[in-house]
Amino acid sequence: MNIRKIIKKIKIKKKEILNDYKVAIQSRKISIIGRKEVLKGKAKFGIFGDGKELAQIAMSKIFQKGDFRSGYYRDQTFMIATKSTKIENYFSQLYANTNIKLEPSSCGRMMNNHFATRLVNKNGKFKKIKEIKNSTADISPNASQMPRLIGLGYASKLYKKNKIKKIKNLSNKGNEISLGTIGDAATSEGMFFESINAGGVLQIPIIISIWDDEYGISVPKKYHKTKESISKILYGFQKKKNEKGYEIFDIEGWDYISLCKIYKKAEKICRKKHIPIIIHVKKMTQPQGHSTSGSHEKYKSKKRITWEKKYDCIRKMKKWLIKNKIFNNKKLNKIEEKIQIETNKQKDKTWNKLIKDIKKEKEYTKYRIDRIY
Repeated sequence: MNIRKIIKKIKIKKKEILNDYKVAIQSRKISIIGRKEVLKGKAKFGIFGDGKELAQIAMSKIFQKGDFRSGYYRDQTFMIATKSTKIENYFSQLYANTNIKLEPSSCGRMMNNHFATRLVNKNGKFKKIKEIKNSTADISPNASQMPRLIGLGYASKLYKKNKIKKIKNLSNKGNEISLGTIGDAATSEGMFFESINAGGVLQIPIIISIWDDEYGISVPKKYHKTKESISKILYGFQKKKNEKGYEIFDIEGWDYISLCKIYKKAEKICRKKHIPIIIHVKKMTQPQGHSTSGSHEKYKSKKRITWEKKYDCIRKMKKWLIKNKIFNNKKLNKIEEKIQIETNKQKDKTWNKLIKDIKKEKEYTKYRIDRIY
């Protein structure tokens, strides 16, 4: 099928594709800059979402008001794409800024890439949850986001089944869905399997995305995963006629068009029929390794690193855009250069504001001590 016909079929306009590319580039730039900031000593630790950009952009397209996310520390692209966080917020969290306006997720208490949206207002009362896009607070222990995802999905089922007047602002009659994300290695955890089983039994509106870059920090999945594939393990949960279960999809993390198609299809099934979904996103990459605490060159072969460069999702998208004459190389390079400059400016602005505030506190503390002594 002609590429323009495919784009028309899944209802993606040229302007939207360009914006998706910009978001992907923006997210990649902050990952690279973020690592440098840690190595410079400006931040204590860094963990980033590079290599997972396109799948998260596709996932962001189905995120509607009233929906919830229960994820983990790789989802920065999704948060940027849904306008749930800003670049200033991102760097403020990396620098552990305690200013709630600049770092609304946790006021600098959590490590970077731990996102959250606020469910209550300054008076401690619930906001109109059904009118905003919601993200529950990320936590670090592997797979701990999964039981919470089940609770969120089950709540929607109950809201749809029962008419509860007193909490009308919390749900749009149960038509919301909950999006869960997890790394492939974390699917070896007990909480993951318990949650999968519960979701299948309850038949709740959840979409679970598994980001698979074939490593659990430095451990290849052949050492922790039977069949070396979580989707193969879970095919016993596949829904069949007159049986409860999941709809399960496999997709490559660099295939932009297929990712958009799969997520839109998954949303339709999940939101309307309350059938849980598993999307196993394979062949992802991790260009900078697991975190700033190590180097992936120490445990990945040269062959693997070469493969990762070739199948980097942004590189693949750029080639696809040029090959199909959607945008030319010159235009895309200009966009990348502009985003690089803007991101560096925002990073410097965020850092300088933090230092300025620290200096003010330092001067005030000195003033108070001088008055005492």
